[in-house]
Amino acid sequence: MTRFAVLASVAVLSLAAAACKEPDLTASQNEPQAAELNTPDDPGVANMAAPAGASVAAPQFAAQAAGSDLFEIASGKLAQQKGESAGVKRFGEQLVEEHTKSSNEMKAALAGVQPAIALPSAPPAELQARLQALQGLSGKQFDQRFIADQIASHQQSLAAVNGYIASGDNPALRDWARKATGVIQKHLQQLNRMSQR
Repeated sequence: MTRFAVLASVAVLSLAAAACKEPDLTASQNEPQAAELNTPDDPGVANMAAPAGASVAAPQFAAQAAGSDLFEIASGKLAQQKGESAGVKRFGEQLVEEHTKSSNEMKAALAGVQPAIALPSAPPAELQARLQALQGLSGKQFDQRFIADQIASHQQSLAAVNGYIASGDNPALRDWARKATGVIQKHLQQLNRMSQR
């Protein structure tokens, strides 16, 4: 083997060894960052789904929660009028009562917030479209669509309140979200039972 070939082989082996070590270096660089994320003082630790330090703004969350409550109230009224089964009618009545109460409690929680947070007076466009679709149905078709819409809407609401509890920026609104979680979970359990009948 010539001297040049030996030198070339040594160079190739050195580069290969360096390349093999690179992933280890990357991993060791990431370890301190992961440890920093798990420090007790980090406000992001409570919400594993959100990046550390991320914060959900009160105006956006309040608008989403209020719009959801308005949808539940409106669809609950529709269920009382158009529902075929007694269970759907009763659940509609419960939605109106409990989401009206939830909405009033959120308004009370926001009463002292400065600057004031304006809440919507109607559900968002996506939820209004669901209401319009429901209005065109009757009988068993209405009941099935109503239950499916309610499951989807309550799952979205639960994800939103859990996110705000974990990283929301307003303590009074976080307290409201904690209370709302129990109502939403109860409704989901009822809806899941209704969907199996």
